[in-house]
Amino acid sequence: MPVRVPQARPPIPSLVRPEPDAAPRLAELVIPLTPALDVAEGVPATHAMRTAVVAVRLGRALELDQATLTDLYYAALLKDLGATAARSKALHTFGPASSAIYHALPGADLSSLAGSMRLALPLLRAGGEWRRRLAGFVDITLGRANGPVQIERLRGRTGASIALDMGFGRGTADAIISRHERWDGRGRPEANSGEDVSLLGRILNVAHVLVSAWFEGGPAQASARLARLAGNQLDPGVAQHAIGLLASPGFLAELSANEPEQVALAAEPTGHGYVSASRADRVIAGFARFIDAKSPWTYRHSERVRELATGTAAHLDAALQLGPTALRRLKRAALLHDIARLATPTEVLDSHRTLSDAEIEVVRSQRPLLRASLPSVLDLADLAPVTETYVRDEQPALADGVTPLEGAQRDELIDTLLTLAERFEAMTAPRPHRERRTFDEALGMLRQQAARTGGLDQLVLAGLERFLATPTAAAVLAPRTFDPNAIMVVD
Repeated sequence: MPVRVPQARPPIPSLVRPEPDAAPRLAELVIPLTPALDVAEGVPATHAMRTAVVAVRLGRALELDQATLTDLYYAALLKDLGATAARSKALHTFGPASSAIYHALPGADLSSLAGSMRLALPLLRAGGEWRRRLAGFVDITLGRANGPVQIERLRGRTGASIALDMGFGRGTADAIISRHERWDGRGRPEANSGEDVSLLGRILNVAHVLVSAWFEGGPAQASARLARLAGNQLDPGVAQHAIGLLASPGFLAELSANEPEQVALAAEPTGHGYVSASRADRVIAGFARFIDAKSPWTYRHSERVRELATGTAAHLDAALQLGPTALRRLKRAALLHDIARLATPTEVLDSHRTLSDAEIEVVRSQRPLLRASLPSVLDLADLAPVTETYVRDEQPALADGVTPLEGAQRDELIDTLLTLAERFEAMTAPRPHRERRTFDEALGMLRQQAARTGGLDQLVLAGLERFLATPTAAAVLAPRTFDPNAIMVVD
């Protein structure tokens, strides 16, 4: 019987912490973000957590040391950091057929005509401009498959780059970049083979295949697929270890746990330590890169929203001042504010026409699903200890006699700052179906909205207008020119 994970429940539950007020572990901060990676890749919302559990079990069977196991563990949790960039590249390379080709790429063998045809046939059935479809078909079947190679290289290299930016080690980055290499050398991104492929990448590939097959048909299907792919796509030795694990009742209990968050946390090899505030910021900033890579039109969108929100906060009246902890929370919330957009197909985001009512409803319906991650991640990051080095980069201290907002008032102000900053940035940035609006046009629309709602909206808008008059705002909002066909942004 296929293994089915209920999709109705929130995909990003809160972890049960033995010490609620203690500094968070790095794994506690990363695990609640992984279902968003899964959603962007189109796999079940606990795929990364279960893959991490499998990868660590395989690593222990292969007698890896603790440091190497830790690199492997985080590579498994973050294995799909390059997915948004690769999906966007696939769309702009292959058009309407991109989704079918994207999902077939990881295991594709393009050294044979049969393997190439399986990848290229969706182009013949897809809509879109016929010249591009024909060029893609010829490239895959008769050419050098430059399109697929570029997509897979972008997937691996972007994922590795983001992992390094987050502060993870070279072992983690190497595993991510080589996850889709084939044992027989017929894969991408670099066409390495055998033991020239990173060992952690080979383990990660096996763990990914095992979990994917297990979701589809349980242990029997997972064993059969591992046996079939051993020696061509997968390292045969690692695959044999994985098949052995599937015969263990204890392993199957871990794999099918109803609370995979707790099992994944327990699998973290070091099992101790804490994450500092600066490291939490690196993780969240890297995740913002992953979110914004979903479309070339949203390049650095989250960073600009962060700068607009914090700039506005600095120009509010004294009665609306935020303390240092609240300002850190505002910055992090700004970087993660578009996490729900990961559930929106890239084809919808990059549409050159105005979205239909049905498409808008799809976008809106996904927002509650992934927004469930924000409170737990932000609460954990608030607990991360602030180092002396970090303090030097903080906002200036509040003036004497000024009491920062706390509790519900603080949260309402943060929400208002984020909403206003996001609307202004979105209106003044180009989109595929419209030109950017001028600052005056955007402010005029925001003034009309604030006049209807009044109160806090008007006070925050006044702060935004004061910020926009500063030289800092001019640097933040410098115009951008897009070349979507090349997926490039020119600052």
